[in-house]
Amino acid sequence: MTRAGRDGGKGAGQAVPFRETGPAGHRARMRARVLTSGAASLADYEIIEMLLFVGVPRRDTKPLAKALLNRFGSLGALLSATPDCLREAGLSGRSAAVLGLPGAVADCLSRPDPLTRTPMRDWDAVLAYCDTQLADAPAGQLRVLFLDSINHIIADEAVDESGEGGAPELTQRHILLRALDLHATALVGIRIVPSWPPPVAMIEGDAVLMQAISYHAQNLSLTVQDHVFLRRGQWLSLRQQRRL
Repeated sequence: MTRAGRDGGKGAGQAVPFRETGPAGHRARMRARVLTSGAASLADYEIIEMLLFVGVPRRDTKPLAKALLNRFGSLGALLSATPDCLREAGLSGRSAAVLGLPGAVADCLSRPDPLTRTPMRDWDAVLAYCDTQLADAPAGQLRVLFLDSINHIIADEAVDESGEGGAPELTQRHILLRALDLHATALVGIRIVPSWPPPVAMIEGDAVLMQAISYHAQNLSLTVQDHVFLRRGQWLSLRQQRRL
């Protein structure tokens, strides 16, 4: 015999679930708390709880979070534990991978990023950068500094000119495509010359290359700021030579 509902109406005999009970309701409340009060409002075990939501989709993660903190001793020790140690503690590979993410992100953020902090606002900045960063670059190497809209270096890369006999068209294409990949808005070419003054043939070849790049760059909203020949503090600029 079915027990009638209190109101005796249409829903009699059917259990009506509470909306905020069980792991799903708990997780929704925790997410709302982070959105309104920030992650700093969470206790250490609650941070682990939320990270475990990804690897443990339908189970209360609070007991596991507290057990892990007790085992490793602190939040920092837990988040820096190796995947093997986490699996030995009973975590699945997926959960171990998720707990490893904060440490990996912290490691990336702690690394110095000199390129994106190096502004190329004037000639002195370019030459100072070359003196410090390219002092040991091999003679004959072609390099390109890719810059963003405020002239900070996005990438400093050597260009491989050996493919297909070093055809200038392919070198030109590679540099332009690389600038697009990096979302660069400007570039500076640099040739490390083997002797001083630079060989005439090298100057002529690079002038033709950079003029072609500059011509096509206009259609890509890209500016070729200069091309410089360098050797042990000595330099020659195509821009100042009015060849670019």
